[in-house]
Amino acid sequence: MKVDSIGKRVSFTGSIIDSHMHLGSWPKNGNKNDILHFDSCAVDTFTRSPLNVNVQGKPQQDEVVKAIISNLDSLVIDGKDELAGNKDLLSICDKNPKFYALAACQPSKTEGNAVHINNLIQENPGKFIGLKFHPRSFMAQADSEVYRSYMFLAERFKLPCLFHCDINIKPDGKPADNIATPESIHNLARMFPDVPVIMGHMGAGNAKSHQNAIDELLKSIDERDAKLYVDISWVDWGNDGLSNTNKPSIVKLIKELQKRNATDRILFGTDAPLGCFGESPAGGLDPKQAYEKTVSDLKTVIKENFQDQSDDLIDKIFYKNAESLYFNKDWATPVAQKVPKTPLIKIIGIVAAGLALIGLGGIIIDKFSSSSGDEKGK
Repeated sequence: MKVDSIGKRVSFTGSIIDSHMHLGSWPKNGNKNDILHFDSCAVDTFTRSPLNVNVQGKPQQDEVVKAIISNLDSLVIDGKDELAGNKDLLSICDKNPKFYALAACQPSKTEGNAVHINNLIQENPGKFIGLKFHPRSFMAQADSEVYRSYMFLAERFKLPCLFHCDINIKPDGKPADNIATPESIHNLARMFPDVPVIMGHMGAGNAKSHQNAIDELLKSIDERDAKLYVDISWVDWGNDGLSNTNKPSIVKLIKELQKRNATDRILFGTDAPLGCFGESPAGGLDPKQAYEKTVSDLKTVIKENFQDQSDDLIDKIFYKNAESLYFNKDWATPVAQKVPKTPLIKIIGIVAAGLALIGLGGIIIDKFSSSSGDEKGK
């Protein structure tokens, strides 16, 4: 808390971990003929100086203290391969103490062979804090077999996995496809109940899409079958391309999670520098101003709807939850519980055949041989 010299105004300074940011190249608004290139300055825009935030009419200065970043160059189908893109990202993160790397993974291009990611993690201990997947870019359904070896690596090295998540719900209430839907991501997370899996953008799209992701998240908590999380980038967004001052989906999410004592499952993220944060400036605001509006809108809504609980919720959503998930790894302490058994022979067949050549088959078979009779912890 900061109080000015004459004590007339109190302002609170909040620390922020942005759990969903990027560097690299991206087709502007999906146009492959208009490629944008974001270097470290694009993220540094939000981290190098305080944010001027307004919460319920009161100005304050917040600070993005940690930026969790993946390389866009390895998240497009015709971009750099896993090895090159992630090495580039590490070299950038090494130069900025606020930057932390997620390893961008390309399961469909490698046909499920995780050798590059395995080697990168082992050759750079502690430098990758998680894995990033974009099923939509590579048109590989999130619960397909090509993700399995990567998820085994996440389990082995205790790395959370961030998935681009989206669902387009048709008029009949059914999804248009199942590429990156909350259901398909939940299906994969069930197979690896010890691995935290984040549904980026909470389903993206509109209120129906967000509700679908909320339903899937709550189902995972109620059934205790996966460690599912959501980040709230692009949630409750306006048609003007900027954060909406009302946050009905986020308010609903928080209320449901409070009932379950599970408000640790929400992460703040922006997807910057995409959208209004650099790709397509909107409303006459520059990228930093759009970012400041996003923080201001969300904190104000939480203050207005949760009163005495608001400070704790703001601290968790903007900082503590990501700190616990990615850095302290509080989730890695097993909690004994019974979970649905995955057919052992099927997993060994899939994984051993696909991974023997990369030196992981033996690790996985040994793991199941020694624990096949045990219940797995959540």
